[in-house]
Amino acid sequence: MFPGDKIETQGGLGGARGLGYLACMGGFLSAMFAEMGARRRRLRASLGDRGQAILEFLVLGGLVLGSLGLFLRPWMPCVAPWGFAIPVVFVVGFFLIEARRQIAVRAYKARGPEAKIAEDRVELEVLLKKLQREEGFDDEDLAEARTKFEQNTSARWQARLENADAQVAAAGYDWFALLWSFGCALAGAAAFVIAFTTEPPPGPEEEWIPPRDAVTIDMEP
Repeated sequence: MFPGDKIETQGGLGGARGLGYLACMGGFLSAMFAEMGARRRRLRASLGDRGQAILEFLVLGGLVLGSLGLFLRPWMPCVAPWGFAIPVVFVVGFFLIEARRQIAVRAYKARGPEAKIAEDRVELEVLLKKLQREEGFDDEDLAEARTKFEQNTSARWQARLENADAQVAAAGYDWFALLWSFGCALAGAAAFVIAFTTEPPPGPEEEWIPPRDAVTIDMEP
């Protein structure tokens, strides 16, 4: 599933090694479901309960309209058959976004000292600038604050590792997932509108045959 995570399966389908892919997939799914829950909590914190419910309703409604909604009229599936593929495309795209996010989390944790130094530098600069704006702080106080900051380096990095998912999500993966969801929902709504507003195809033309008594033919020998 991920680069560098190749699992050998020489034991065959019946061997214990053959189940390695299932374990890898299980870890991927558990991390994905955990991130989905965290993403919903972040969405609720930014939009509120009502805003989150409306947003999720719009996304789900667009996906349903683009697929099941095409059965409203007999000719609609033939007009926009691509609407049935939108839920599948949505799921595949969501899996790809999640795979990239998990790879980014792994890379963030693997960077170790490099990430620690870069983030500590930024955080220390923000702290010192904040203290400099306050009254009563001299150079000795700033040096003491710098020393205390450096003493907590290990604890601070450990906290960052525990919050690596949130750190990576802040890089834009929440926006990727949101835009992808809205794009698929709009595509589903477009499929429904196109199919619904299309005129039904004309029925087969029947050859008109006059009734037997409509024409009188008098023929004399």
